Amino acid sequence: MKVLGKSIVNRLTKKKLTISIAESCTGGILSSAITSVSGSSKVFTLGVVAYSNQAKTKVLKVPKN
Repeated sequence: MKVLGKSIVNRLTKKKLTISIAESCTGGILSSAITSVSGSSKVFTLGVVAYSNQAKTKVLKVPKN
C-alpha cells in the first residue's frame, strides 16, 4: 500500500490537486496509505471512516436505500 500512497501523492502534487476521502469497508486503509507518505499533508485534506450504516447516512448523507 505504501507504493500506492506514494504514487497518489506524487500525481496530486504534480497536478497541484488535493484529495478528500470517505471510506467504509476499507476501514481507512487508503487514507493510511496516503498519509504514510512524507509531505502528504500538502495534498490530503480530509479523511472520514464511516463504518456503520447510521454514520453513513448521518455524516456522509448516503441514502438509506
